[in-house]
Amino acid sequence: MITTFPSRVATLSALIALTGCAAVPDTGPQPAPIAPESIIASQSLPGTAEGEWPRMASWRGYADPQLGLLIEEGLANSPDLAAALARTRAAAALVQEARGATLPSLDVGGGASLEKRTYNGGFPKQFVPEGWNDNGEASATLGFDLDLWGRNRAALAAARGEVHAAAVEAQEVRLMVGSSIALAYVDLSRQMAMRDTRQQMLDLQTSRQDLVARRVAQGIDNAAILRSAEAASASVRSDLAAADAMVLLRRHQLAVLMGAGPDRGLAITRPHLPPAAARSLPQDITTNLIGHRPDIIVARERMQAAAARVKVARADFYPAIRLGALIGFQSLGLSHLFESDSVYGSVGPAISLPLFHGGALQGRYRAQQAGFDAAVADYDKNVLTAYQQVAYAWVDRRTAGERLVEAKAAYDAGAAAVELVKRREGAGLASHLDVLAAEERMLQARFVLDEFEAATTSAEMILIRALGGGFADTRATQSEDNPHE
Repeated sequence: MITTFPSRVATLSALIALTGCAAVPDTGPQPAPIAPESIIASQSLPGTAEGEWPRMASWRGYADPQLGLLIEEGLANSPDLAAALARTRAAAALVQEARGATLPSLDVGGGASLEKRTYNGGFPKQFVPEGWNDNGEASATLGFDLDLWGRNRAALAAARGEVHAAAVEAQEVRLMVGSSIALAYVDLSRQMAMRDTRQQMLDLQTSRQDLVARRVAQGIDNAAILRSAEAASASVRSDLAAADAMVLLRRHQLAVLMGAGPDRGLAITRPHLPPAAARSLPQDITTNLIGHRPDIIVARERMQAAAARVKVARADFYPAIRLGALIGFQSLGLSHLFESDSVYGSVGPAISLPLFHGGALQGRYRAQQAGFDAAVADYDKNVLTAYQQVAYAWVDRRTAGERLVEAKAAYDAGAAAVELVKRREGAGLASHLDVLAAEERMLQARFVLDEFEAATTSAEMILIRALGGGFADTRATQSEDNPHE
C-alpha cells in the first residue's frame, strides 16, 4: 500500500515525539502567591459598612480648585509619567511582535542578474550558454509553527502581562504625582499659617518690648528685663525669616512637581483647604485591598508574565514542527521567467528535536524558574507592604484627628484666657503685660493647632494613597497561572 504524504508526516511526527529529548530539570516545589484570605488584618483595619474606597481624583474632594489645577498641570508635564507612558507603548509593541509568532508568515523575494558561465565547466562545451545571459528568480515562502507545546502562546501571554503591568504602572505614577503635589500643597498651607502666627508673635513681642522700654524709662523695670524682651523679639524675627524661607521652599517644591521652573511656584496663591473629613475604612478592605493598589497589580502581572516565560523555556525541551511551503519561478533568460516550465517549489515540515545543548536549555529553564520564584516573592512583599502602609496610615489619621481635637481645645482655652485677662485689666486687676503673656500662650497653642490641622489633612491624603487613590483593577485579583502545567 502506498502511503500519502500527510500520513507520512504524521507518522514521522509521532515517532519523533516518542523519542527521547533533553530532560527538563527538577527545580523543586513551586511557590504559590500569598492569598488575601490568609492575611489577618480585621482588628488593625476595622472596616465598616459606611466606609468606601476612594474615588478617582480624590484630591479634589478638598474643595480647593487651585489644587485640582496644579495636579492636572503636574500630570501634563511630569517626566516620570511621560516615561511610564513610553514604557507602555514599548510593551504594546512587544505584544504585537509576540503575536506574529503565533500566525503564519509569508515572504516574497526575487532577483535578476547577468551571468557568463565558463565554457570549461560543462561537457560538452556546446551545452554551455554562450556570452552574457540574463536570468531571474521570483518566489514566495509560507511558514507556520504548529506550536505543539504552547511556546509561542506562552510568549504572547508574557508580553500581554507586561503591557498590562506597564499600563497599571503608569496609573501608579499618576497616583504618586497627584498625591505628592497634594501633600506639598498641604504643607505650603501649613507653612503659611505658621508664618502668619509668627508674625503675630513678633507683633506681640514688639509691643512687649516697647512697653518694657517705657517702664524702664519710668524706673518701674530694670534694663535686664528690657534686654530679655529685646532678645525675645530678635528670636522671633529669626523664626519669622525661617518661616518665610520654608514658604518659598514649598513653592519651589511644587513647581518642580508640576514640571516647571521655580518661578512657577511664586504664582501659587494661598491655599484654602477645609478641615479633613473623617473617613471610615471599607468593609471589604481585608480581602480586596490587592485589587485597589496599582503596585500590587503590577507585581501580579509581572509574576504571571514570569510564569509564562517558564512555559516558554519548558517548551524548548520538546520537538518543534514548522510547516513550510515554497513556490517560485526560475529561468535562464528573463523572457521565460513566468512560463510554466520555470515553476519550482517544495512543501513539508521542518522538525527539530533537542537532544544535547551542553546544558544551555537546562540553564535557561532554571533561570526562568528562579525569575518566577523571585516574582512571587516580590508580589508577596508588595501585598504585605500594602497592608502595613494602610495600617500605618490609619493609625496616623486616627491619632492626628484625636490630637487635633485636643489642640483645638487648648487653643480655645487660651483664647478664653486672653478675654478673661483683658477684662481683669479693664477692672484694674491685671497689667497689660499679663494680657501680652496670655496672648503669647494662645499663639503657642495656635502653632500646635496649625501643625495638627495640617497633619490631619496630610494623614487623610496618605490614607487615600495607601488605599489606592481610586484605582480599581478590572482583572481577577489572584493569579491561577501554573508555570508547570
